[in-house]
Amino acid sequence: MTIPSALERLEPAPPADAISADVPVKRVTLLEDRAQIQRSGKVTLKIGQNRVLIPGTATVIQNVSLRAEVKSGKAQVVDVRTRRSLRVRLKDRPEAARALEQQIEALQRRHQRAAEEHTRGNERYARIQDILSRGLDEIPVDAGWGLLRESQWKDTLAGLFKRARALRSEMQVARFAMEDASREINALAIQRQALDRPDQAVVAWIEVDVLATENGVAELNVEYVVPNALWRPLHSAQLLEGGKLRFSSSAAVWQSTGEDWKDAELVFSTARSSLGTEPPLLSDDLVGVKKKNETVVVQARQVVVQKAGMGSAPAPSGAVDLPGVDDGGEVRNLRAQEPASVPSDGRPCIIPLFTFESPAETALVTFPELDTKAFVRSIQRNEAPHPILAGPVELLMKNGFVGWTQALFVAPKERFELSFGPDDAVRLLRKDKRTSETDHVDKWKRDSTSVTLFISNLAEDVKALEVTERIPVSEIEHVRIELRADDTTHNPKVDEHGMVRWKLELPAQGHLKVMLVYRVSTAPGVQGL
Repeated sequence: MTIPSALERLEPAPPADAISADVPVKRVTLLEDRAQIQRSGKVTLKIGQNRVLIPGTATVIQNVSLRAEVKSGKAQVVDVRTRRSLRVRLKDRPEAARALEQQIEALQRRHQRAAEEHTRGNERYARIQDILSRGLDEIPVDAGWGLLRESQWKDTLAGLFKRARALRSEMQVARFAMEDASREINALAIQRQALDRPDQAVVAWIEVDVLATENGVAELNVEYVVPNALWRPLHSAQLLEGGKLRFSSSAAVWQSTGEDWKDAELVFSTARSSLGTEPPLLSDDLVGVKKKNETVVVQARQVVVQKAGMGSAPAPSGAVDLPGVDDGGEVRNLRAQEPASVPSDGRPCIIPLFTFESPAETALVTFPELDTKAFVRSIQRNEAPHPILAGPVELLMKNGFVGWTQALFVAPKERFELSFGPDDAVRLLRKDKRTSETDHVDKWKRDSTSVTLFISNLAEDVKALEVTERIPVSEIEHVRIELRADDTTHNPKVDEHGMVRWKLELPAQGHLKVMLVYRVSTAPGVQGL
């Protein structure tokens, strides 16, 4: 809160006997949807009751969170509260705004009356025009029958034309009145809007009642919570020469609390004070018995393989998706490297948190079933003392920015993967073919799948490529999975999850053809595949 000038005042005004103290923001703890502010400063007190006024605070302070204490000095806090006031210019009082609103309402009523008169005049004028048109059509008919009375028609038409001219004149007057009222309404609306300038805003200050036992200087601490502030993690990864990766973690801060944080210590917390807890719902678990079915029903499903220690697998399908920052289930407090200033303008402000370098294992990998492109992948370890929180990652290589990706939660010393985009020099084409037959002797059904990969290298150097395909994995003896090693080329390795991997060497400006053939055999009576 700034000191009002001679043309301004606060309504209601702060107490005249209050001591205005400079208690700046020293520390801000940012949560996922709010911020905890800590102010600290020295104030000169006199013996007895003192009322200390701390200006420039946010108007959105949560009153129940306001706390104050004396850290040093022979004094104690008796009471603390938040005061809010309207800062207005003396020549533009709220009474002037109300007067303008009344004038606008009166002009709107006048505009409505003129519009109604214009509408009625238009309807009457249309009826007169219709009568004149019908009368002019009747004159030749009367003349043909010898019933034309010139004086009678002359008087009738003269009266109708006179009435039409009068209605047109009334319509013009009503239209001019509407235009005048509209112009006046617009002018008054501009004046009324001028009374809502930012210099006529709600301001706030904190009043602290301090009881001092002697004259002297005391250190006063004030804490409170404000909404309209949040933070989210933001990362940057750069591949360096020599097989290293530089990883930087930052915090993107937004705040529109009404107070600026200047040179404050920033702490970024993953605590969720707004997240309530509910007891689990209990239900009956009924145990029943039924006759064994002679028919075996199987189902083909896709299972996400969790990679412990790699930090690249998504959350299980049954996990609760909570908003905010993923902290791995433990509250984390990350500190900014140095004091920073965050203005109250709602714009993002990037605050550095930590940076580390780690040896990176880079490779060219492709998953043709998902995408027929070869991607540059790096595997490295989190060498920072803090975990990497889930968030967007800016990707940089020696040529500059290459794109964005997402990182999941990575604990310290944990290995994680990053993808730096496709290599345009490697082209892939994938084709698959399926055949089915039933053995007439044992009645087993055998489905054969053949996958053909055509890989080309357009670069002038040799490239090492890791290719990953997959085959089904059976959990029951009624379904058998067999990799046809004789028809499969380049000797791939198959793990227990059915992942088939090749490590290939692409010749310069050359191409390869890779074959994968497997067979799924199902026993008689098996249904569902």
